[in-house]
Amino acid sequence: MTEEFSDKCEIQENPEIGRYVRAADNIKAGETLLLEKPVLILATAGEKRCCNCFKYAQKYCGKCHLSPLCLDCTQHSEFDCNTLAAMTELKHEELKKFPDCYGIIKCLLLSENPEGKEDFSKILQLMSHLEKRRKSAIWQERNKQIVQPILKSNLKNYFQLGCKLDEEFLQHLCGVLDVNTYEIRAPDVASMSGLYLKGSLLAHQCCPNANVAIDDLYRIKIYANRDIDKEEMVTNCYTNVLLGTDERRHILQEGKYFLCNCPRCADPTELGSHMSSFICAPCAGNNKEGYIVKQVTNKKWQCSTCTHSLRSEQVETIIDKAKEEVFHAQDDLRRFEILLAKLSTILHKNHYIMVDIKQNIANILRTVIMNSLQRPGRRVYERKVRLCQELVMVLQIIQPGISRLKAIALYELANASAELYRLRFGEKELTEEELQRYLRQCEAMFKESIRMLLYEPPQTPEGELMKSMMGQLKDLKNDIQMLEKSVEVKV
Repeated sequence: MTEEFSDKCEIQENPEIGRYVRAADNIKAGETLLLEKPVLILATAGEKRCCNCFKYAQKYCGKCHLSPLCLDCTQHSEFDCNTLAAMTELKHEELKKFPDCYGIIKCLLLSENPEGKEDFSKILQLMSHLEKRRKSAIWQERNKQIVQPILKSNLKNYFQLGCKLDEEFLQHLCGVLDVNTYEIRAPDVASMSGLYLKGSLLAHQCCPNANVAIDDLYRIKIYANRDIDKEEMVTNCYTNVLLGTDERRHILQEGKYFLCNCPRCADPTELGSHMSSFICAPCAGNNKEGYIVKQVTNKKWQCSTCTHSLRSEQVETIIDKAKEEVFHAQDDLRRFEILLAKLSTILHKNHYIMVDIKQNIANILRTVIMNSLQRPGRRVYERKVRLCQELVMVLQIIQPGISRLKAIALYELANASAELYRLRFGEKELTEEELQRYLRQCEAMFKESIRMLLYEPPQTPEGELMKSMMGQLKDLKNDIQMLEKSVEVKV
């Protein structure tokens, strides 16, 4: 596939969201819709990364005196280097004080490069939400860290589009990069940003029908996570699916400049997941099931069973205190468990803060289980199994199709369950026939997890995990076969 969308996709445009991608034909789950290289790779705010290999930079190019390089790299793009080196009156030292300038300079260099002119013109067509950003905090920040340093550097004197390089034009470029880039992994596992001209066209939804994966060469792969009907919009989630509606909306309004009204955001129960819901104390006291949710019409927090409600200020206080306690718990297993028990009388078991705590506990238990110096007992495995089951159930609601998060949770569930069943067998609690049956259930979970990760590029952490899982699945199958033979001999 070339760096164009599949022939089953078409680019459309409307006044509200600009250009977007629509299915031109029925698309099956797992079908690849796009493979694309980034047109730009940028360091995150304030970082200085080698423009050749993207490791942390400790020096500047000896020829152009502006492009950051690591200790291992001695050269970078010949065109960029020669172009910058010819700028004899450029104020290099002023620009070096503001590392964020280099991303915009790399973008501007495309306009000078015969091989990059077309890409640059396409970059200018991307949405920047300039008017919504104007005079905002991000506008002021970009003005201080990027716009003014570039305007004062004499850079505009050397570009063909120099007459256009004013504050408005540079703020437009800043907006394009802020709004349209994807987060990508740096070589040291930190974060960078990548701009993909085609990939940036996908519209947002909190329960999207497409997944995005980026490999170690920074190529983006977009594939359908469920069947997509003809003329249906192809969507991606711009934020963390494991956050509650108010949190997701806040992030989208702050960084993408729109209010999300997708089916999940429009449903007070978040499609029945209750990831933002509170427990209604009066209902609980009367042995009734009642959950306080944010009403769509009046934005009030009210119980769906009785008339009890919470003020917005109360909700904000509870959430802020809970977040603070999660932060301070860090890697303390006991503290996380106490916090989970305390919040279980206030927050729905699927509330996003509860899910976050459960993930933290599950991660700590994974470390305990993998530590060869420790001998985790049955209770550790039982706890890990319960946590993974609860996470899988939540993900099944908010990510019903192919999901890497669900695949990993299912894998951890299968792993912990298999070890728990072996422990129970060792304690004479299970017969060989029962152990065989339970291990077959774990085998089915392994296979489903592998099936979902098959669509991830091989050169990603998820792709590497899938290879490891194949070996574990083989070992599990051998155990099941040995049990079968043992049962047959006894029969």
